[in-house]
Amino acid sequence: MTGLWKERLRRHQLGQFKYLRLIFNDTFVLAFIVLLGALGFWYSNLLDTIHSELWFGKIIVVLILFVTVQSGHLATLLEDPDSTFLLVREKQFYQYFKSAENYSRAIPIVLLIVVSGVVSPFAFQAGSIPVFDMSMLALSTIFFKMNLLDVELLGIYNKGSISGVSLKLLLNIVYLIVMFISVYTSGIIAPIVTLIGWIYFALQNKKQCESGQLQWQKAISDEDQRMFRVKRFYNLFTDVPGVTSKIKRRKWLDWLFSSIKLESKNTYTYLFARGVVRNNEYLGLFLRLTILQIILMSFIDNFYISLIVEVLFIYLVGFQLKPYFKEVMQNLMQRLYPVGGKDKIASFTKISNVMLLIQWVVSIFPIIYKFGFSINSVIIIIAGLAVILFLNYIYMPRQLKKYLDNGEF
Repeated sequence: MTGLWKERLRRHQLGQFKYLRLIFNDTFVLAFIVLLGALGFWYSNLLDTIHSELWFGKIIVVLILFVTVQSGHLATLLEDPDSTFLLVREKQFYQYFKSAENYSRAIPIVLLIVVSGVVSPFAFQAGSIPVFDMSMLALSTIFFKMNLLDVELLGIYNKGSISGVSLKLLLNIVYLIVMFISVYTSGIIAPIVTLIGWIYFALQNKKQCESGQLQWQKAISDEDQRMFRVKRFYNLFTDVPGVTSKIKRRKWLDWLFSSIKLESKNTYTYLFARGVVRNNEYLGLFLRLTILQIILMSFIDNFYISLIVEVLFIYLVGFQLKPYFKEVMQNLMQRLYPVGGKDKIASFTKISNVMLLIQWVVSIFPIIYKFGFSINSVIIIIAGLAVILFLNYIYMPRQLKKYLDNGEF
């Protein structure tokens, strides 16, 4: 079974690397670096304002670590045919699942270490948490993550009255209570409790795996859902086969389309506008990036970083909207419309223009809030508008025209 896991892991990693190579392009890396710099600058300024212990300091530290420990799920890499072809080897899956657990621990543990390191200065300054207690609290999150993965494994075996979800919820409640007790009394409590829990659930897992009572359909369904969530993230950056966005009617937004005249030249304007509003992926992307931009700009006092954030986020939204044109053009039925390529491009850039202008107008409020009616505010606002003009009147039309001229659609 160890050989089976290694082969599946190899195939799985090759598939992940294919998408990661597309995601971590120059644009994403640049945005990520700028975002880290902006957050680091804001965090440094925040720490400078804290001169004594805050009553809510410990609470924030505990909640940040608790939320972080929820990241990551058990990756079993099980496939649909397994329930038929591997049924006879059901009692030999212990080593397979142990390897799956070891693989599933890697990224969450690294994330927990990074987050613990980042939150430590705040914990020392705002929560007056000693270095030893903070180290023990961070160690307990690693042990507790082991508990959660063990419980997920038990969940695909357990047929009793307590489901894996209920047990996981109960464990989270207990761990949250233990964290608060530990942070207000002694830091050694949390790692001891979580270590005992890890040992107990590890023994239970061995017993369950060797019993040969795997719930195949649940195990395969859980893995399919996990991979679907991963692919949905990849689909924000590139096309992923088999991943389609959910479409919602959103009748309450019909008033947005009343200004679009029912004329032949507006056929694609109406189509693109309806599609963006109904498509969870693109509407969600627009809202998430806009909200994140507003939050960042509400806390950043530095003119140059605010300027970069304004320009970068407007560019990112416009850049991420471009694949929607390709998605619509790949629908063969849309070719029945008697509309030329020039009008299609004009319609798409019109919708892009409206969305980016909404983002730009909303971003003006945090700019005025931080810099007032000053020359700095004017420069940032004009820079954001300049990016919109560049995207919708120079960059976007040329890129979309290349798509049409190359016959990709």
